[in-house]
Amino acid sequence: VELLREENGDDLLGALATGSRVHGTPGPTSDLDVQVVIGSMRRQRRNIILHGVEIEMFFNPPARVRGYFADRHLGSLHMFAFGHPIHDPGGVVAELRHEARAIWQAGPPPLPASKHWHPRYVLADMVRDLTDLAGDPPAAALQIARIVDTALLAHSQLAGEWPEKPKRRLAALAQQHPALASLAVRALSDGPLDERRVAAAAFAAQVLAPIGGLMPLEWHSDWEALG
Repeated sequence: VELLREENGDDLLGALATGSRVHGTPGPTSDLDVQVVIGSMRRQRRNIILHGVEIEMFFNPPARVRGYFADRHLGSLHMFAFGHPIHDPGGVVAELRHEARAIWQAGPPPLPASKHWHPRYVLADMVRDLTDLAGDPPAAALQIARIVDTALLAHSQLAGEWPEKPKRRLAALAQQHPALASLAVRALSDGPLDERRVAAAAFAAQVLAPIGGLMPLEWHSDWEALG
């Protein structure tokens, strides 16, 4: 905080620290995230090393932070909703935390029925592309990973939940839906490519089952008026 005060003076409105180091679940490469709220209308990102710890810093005025909230920027929402104030003389950080928590608790915007076609089509197209890659194991492995991650994001959206960070998505799914997660693990693990391909397609189909499953080859969207 003293370094921030020295650099920013009266422009420093507040600061908040977050990340796995703050929450007590650090990994070997975990950094510390610091949101710095400033008065001037400018922004900056920077990385520094302090006492051997990587610190990622985000400098923004309150209006820009609220803009991230309005755009449902996942990282900004999570940092302010769950971070810890380290400097907040005027209460600006407390206000932003309150706003972020309200948005987080409300959950992400639901996928409207008129848009159900999109994840169904995207994943069906990805599965068909995977079939075309039967003779190219490295490309098929990349496609399988893309299918699984796209389906994981679709699962979060359909469940009305904010998605986890990529490194935690499988573990989070395994806690809530172990049978479904086992398909994803089977697709991503070493094994015969044909079996992995089948598991990836089955995983995508099960995720999309509540909205009709993978899109068939023949389909159409509803008419939309233009202008």
